[in-house]
Amino acid sequence: MRIFFTYQGEVEKYFLNLDVSESSTVAEILKLPSVKSILDSITHSITIGVNGEILDGVFKPIPERYRLSEGQRVEIYRPLKQDPKERRRQKA
Repeated sequence: MRIFFTYQGEVEKYFLNLDVSESSTVAEILKLPSVKSILDSITHSITIGVNGEILDGVFKPIPERYRLSEGQRVEIYRPLKQDPKERRRQKA
């Protein structure tokens, strides 16, 4: 099955097409050598999501329990530099 991995850092941008087994979890994807090398280079705290939804264990399962489907995108999020609400206030 084909899934995608993406990380959009401040300088580096990664988008990988990965062929994995049908029963792969997000945690297994994060252990793949190509993905692990990217994660090792990240210096900030890591938040993981799938197709724009954060895997937090509350509304969506934790990465160890989330089974991926064909075509899903695993995303690594970086912290925001500025609060969007504050930015809109400054523009107004």
